[in-house]
Amino acid sequence: MKLKSMKSIVTCMIFSIASLFNIANASVLTGNLNVDNTFSAYLSTDDNVQGALLVSGNDWTVTDTFSTNLTAGTDYYLHVKAQDWGYIAGFLGDFSIDTNDHVFNNGLAQLLTNNVDWNVSTTGWNNYTTASTSLLGTSYNGIGPWGLRSGVDANADWIWSSESYTDLNAYFSTTITAVTAVPAPSTMIILGLALIGLASRRFKKQA
Repeated sequence: MKLKSMKSIVTCMIFSIASLFNIANASVLTGNLNVDNTFSAYLSTDDNVQGALLVSGNDWTVTDTFSTNLTAGTDYYLHVKAQDWGYIAGFLGDFSIDTNDHVFNNGLAQLLTNNVDWNVSTTGWNNYTTASTSLLGTSYNGIGPWGLRSGVDANADWIWSSESYTDLNAYFSTTITAVTAVPAPSTMIILGLALIGLASRRFKKQA
């Protein structure tokens, strides 16, 4: 009877530890962005697949926001599909992760729009090139015709393709890399069986 009770206790402990481990290693990705003119943002595990919708908008004067969970041990791609209605196009944003379990392409937990860490395509989720900040010769947050977008970090740059006046569609991508290894479910099972085995031997000796 004591052995059966001990097995139940150990089993409960294993599942509790596993649950706490997963909670502790969950990251939250947040973003703030303005896009001239319309956009949809997605989270994907494949750079050539659009992914799950996070947020969309059609008014560049409004700073749109989103928040989503990242699974520990999983790499992601943040995708932003943008469309311009004519003349000047631009994408401005800042993004952050609340733990050290994931990092952006720059190796940090915060990423701004820039011409180093973002890729862009004009044909879809493929054929990427580095995003451009050559817009109007400079692209800082505050430049006309948009002015300062207070909902986005002041150090962010407006980015687009190299032809921001003529390319009406742009597909932006940046990587989010998992930096914390997660034990496989089999590892937790083996640990649990080992604990139960030790408990069984102890109670047999006491019997």
